[in-house]
Amino acid sequence: MLFAHRHEYASPDFHVEIIDLWRSADELVLIEAFREGAKTTLAEEFLCMEAAFGNFAYCIIFGETYAKACQKLEAIAHEALHNAKLAKLFGSKILAKRPIENKAVFSSGAMIEVAGWEQEITGFKYLDRRPDRAYLDDVENLERVRSVEAVDASMTKLYREVLPAMDKKRRRIRITETPRASDCMVVRLRSNPDWLCRSFPICNGDIDDPKTVSAWPSRYPMTWVREERDRYARAGMLRQFMQEFMLTVDTSETKPFNESMLKGMDVAPAAWLPRYPIYDPSRTANVASSDRTGKVVVSRLGAKILVHESGGYFWKPDELRADIFSAWKNHHAAEVGIEKNSLDEYLLQPIRFEMVRRGVVVPIRPLQAPQDRDKVAFIMGLQPFFTAGDVVLVGGKAAHPQLVAEILNFPGGRLDILNALAYSLKMFAGQPVYEDFGSENVAAAHEPARGETLYAAWNGTAGETVCVALLRAGRHLSVVRDWAASGASADAVRSIAADLRASFPRATIEVWAPPELHDSHQRVALVPALRTNRFTPYRGEHLVVARGSLAEKLRTTVRQRRLLSVDAKATITLNALAGGYKYAVAANGRQHAEPEAGVSRLVAEAIESLAAALERSTDAANPAGAHIGTNAQGQRYFTSLPGRA
Repeated sequence: MLFAHRHEYASPDFHVEIIDLWRSADELVLIEAFREGAKTTLAEEFLCMEAAFGNFAYCIIFGETYAKACQKLEAIAHEALHNAKLAKLFGSKILAKRPIENKAVFSSGAMIEVAGWEQEITGFKYLDRRPDRAYLDDVENLERVRSVEAVDASMTKLYREVLPAMDKKRRRIRITETPRASDCMVVRLRSNPDWLCRSFPICNGDIDDPKTVSAWPSRYPMTWVREERDRYARAGMLRQFMQEFMLTVDTSETKPFNESMLKGMDVAPAAWLPRYPIYDPSRTANVASSDRTGKVVVSRLGAKILVHESGGYFWKPDELRADIFSAWKNHHAAEVGIEKNSLDEYLLQPIRFEMVRRGVVVPIRPLQAPQDRDKVAFIMGLQPFFTAGDVVLVGGKAAHPQLVAEILNFPGGRLDILNALAYSLKMFAGQPVYEDFGSENVAAAHEPARGETLYAAWNGTAGETVCVALLRAGRHLSVVRDWAASGASADAVRSIAADLRASFPRATIEVWAPPELHDSHQRVALVPALRTNRFTPYRGEHLVVARGSLAEKLRTTVRQRRLLSVDAKATITLNALAGGYKYAVAANGRQHAEPEAGVSRLVAEAIESLAAALERSTDAANPAGAHIGTNAQGQRYFTSLPGRA
């Protein structure tokens, strides 16, 4: 009615409550409202009317600084001088005299004075009266909440200077504030029973709940609130939004990650490191209400977790499936991890079907969400790595905006990408068979000369087949290329054999397979399939005997080169020897007796079987000009029969 020109939007109900708090008989009142909730505007209007009525004798307004306090008095004096409705109600001369910078005297006898919170407060007096009103408006700033000692200083000032300076019988103190930190004057006064505290957040419930109502619908409809919340979240400022608009503050215990923990580098330090795409799928793809599908691509370098790619997406199942195969191809992935809770065969069966259709092997590891803790507690497992600076964002923070936002907003906001990152600890779990494999074992292989022997080590199961091509120079073994295919052995061997012969047309190909496959050819038809494709498979060493036989070659250097090296093109072998070929470790710390099944184990065992057999019986130990034959079981022997011309 009196200040319509100061109110562009219709006044909400909580404004009436604030006015009631101002005029109440309670001595100590704290009013906390969301940022831009008009709490200062209402205070200025109320004090202007109170002074005009003469309901107090002497009021002091405290601002964060003296200048800001003067601005509030200037607004009150302006209304007293120029508001026609006030003049009609109280008479044309509302002020007894022209106001000065820090004082305004009203015709009713009331006086308003302003001061900055940094000023000395003791000794305030107007004529014979001590202050009977005090208004503290947002007196705290970031500097005054930087530490417990700084907040203690503000509380001391309130109780040692403000309260004793006021009229003991008539004093009323009103504080309007938005909380500035987890420990601030507002938070402390909330729990003080001497203070009447009332909070007005921007809405009355969960922001995403369709039943939630805005505190000021005409100015801040829920669509704006949600959009503003999302804007803060994308910038990694969700905590700030919740503090400024929902009046919730985090304690230090709920802030496990901060910006100083985020480390980055321009490029990955070792391109050969095996990479692991990890997915946390969403059950629905509704942008408005669904969680996102979280994705990260990570690798491990010592204790460091390198994040090569990250993102959150509203994918449908076919889009998720397509990205899995794309990530596996683009990153030469060692293994793909997928959280399978409540999705199980609905998600995994189409992926297996697609592998058969494409004729490729994508190592999939279904990940089970922990049942003994919630998602936040699960993600907290990353805290030691963040604290130590061991989570490294490849490409820097700019390359991972969504992940950075989730890290800084944690535990609030979306957690899909961060949850996928937490699964990296499960993906990396296990004891590698060959811990000595490193960058010294990654070297380019030479092109085989005409007639040079190329050793093709094969291995497989009923549904997967692998082949590793190696060259030999004395004691040196070099992995040149590798293949993996899914489906029936006959189809897989035919596909790989065609690529093998086309890749090395000048070499003499010598085929080897573990004895176990020779002996179980009726169950795993790999050896018969090799013979069908005009190969004569030799028997390698038994897998149990050969296991671990590559260790000496991996760490031994002869003529400035390791005895076993892997070409960068042989990505499956790189993934296997760098960590994919490993023993699982149980929760009690006990190591399993057998390595984990999968493509990495098949590839590593194929190389072990071949290398151990070559070490046991080498061509260099054969008599000069000796003829070598092979029996039906693939065992080599000396013969007097001449070799094929």
